[in-house]
Amino acid sequence: MLFTQIKQESDAALRAGDSRLHGILKLLLSELSYAQVDYKQGELPDEEVVKVLRKEAKKRNDSIEIYEKVGETVRADQEKFELSIIGKYLPQMMAEADVEAEVAKIAGETGLTGGRLMGAVMGKLKGKADGAVINKVVVAKFS
Repeated sequence: MLFTQIKQESDAALRAGDSRLHGILKLLLSELSYAQVDYKQGELPDEEVVKVLRKEAKKRNDSIEIYEKVGETVRADQEKFELSIIGKYLPQMMAEADVEAEVAKIAGETGLTGGRLMGAVMGKLKGKADGAVINKVVVAKFS
């Protein structure tokens, strides 16, 4: 389980004296603990862990953008480090070319375009591809 793996790596970082790594893992464990309380059905499954990690990754991406805009390179670098750690636990997302191929396949099978195609693709590729990439492909080529 992903939750257990993060706990073990946090403990290992603490024992190794890596306070920077331990700090981000501790923060992730805190967010996962909140999700665990809301879940109420035993141990948090990997799908729920990934949802929390994606939310945390989005926060880091937004922070990086803001910090770079205002010239705070030290803070932006810290956020990039945290994002790289979070990324280790997230499943690999589909590349844009793969998304294009899948969107073309779904469009060909269903005959949908625009918003309806977007809904069908989002439903099929949920968790496998970034929503922004899907949106870009559908709007650019199938609207």
